[in-house]
Amino acid sequence: MAMPRYRPLHLCLLILFIYTTPSIGLLNGTDLLKAACNQTSDYAFCHATLTADPNAGGPQALAGDLANAALRLAQTKATHAQSLIPVLLQNATTSLDHNRLQMCQSSNNKAISQLSAANNDFNSDSLDTMVEEINTAARATNDCLNEIQDKGTHFSLLATINADLIKLYEICIVSTRYFTVEDLY
Repeated sequence: MAMPRYRPLHLCLLILFIYTTPSIGLLNGTDLLKAACNQTSDYAFCHATLTADPNAGGPQALAGDLANAALRLAQTKATHAQSLIPVLLQNATTSLDHNRLQMCQSSNNKAISQLSAANNDFNSDSLDTMVEEINTAARATNDCLNEIQDKGTHFSLLATINADLIKLYEICIVSTRYFTVEDLY
């Protein structure tokens, strides 16, 4: 059976079609930011967070820039929570509040450890492991949030930080879906 012959013009048109067809992996800049934020549970938070970072919100931003910005901000917020919890513990008025905060302290320490490991894996291109570590940090943060959410105004700042952390974890994980070879080098 004879193989079909392709004329050079057909081959050029096929190559042109492949390179000009929009693909998730070929997005960058504003289009990438919008696409990634559309995949999160809070578009406005995602968009505001990423556009505030000059690398993630820039016209040449890659998925790695988005993930890196979210990961760095998550580490900063988790550290803020870490410094807030001892103050809240000191001011706890009931043993139940004290127990909740101790659980949050343990969860926060776990989240910080996982974020540090995720950052190391991000920098060494171990993306699957990074995503697992971010998911573990998210579960730990969510455990604390479930303990303190709607349990009184004295927990409101910590609850807000934890809710934001969960959104940042989500942004980081969603961003990895858009990684291309360029993000790995």
